[in-house]
Amino acid sequence: MNKKEILKLAKGFRGRAKNCIRIARERVERALQYSYRDRRNKKRDMRSLWIQRINAGARIHGVTFPFPFLPSPPYLFSSFF
Repeated sequence: MNKKEILKLAKGFRGRAKNCIRIARERVERALQYSYRDRRNKKRDMRSLWIQRINAGARIHGVTFPFPFLPSPPYLFSSFF
């Protein structure tokens, strides 16, 4: 990235990180790493929250989550045959 792009991304940073190109570049690189990581963490958190909400709603109706969507493995029923 060139100087103009770096300083544009560094807008709102504190101290020299917003106007000194060398410091701004370091801070922007770190900020982009954090944003990459946290986009994935956000998905993880939302998935966890979604499962908790489904589980809470299912328990009201006497069902547990995860539901038995898939047939159970055959070795669980080997004693019945």
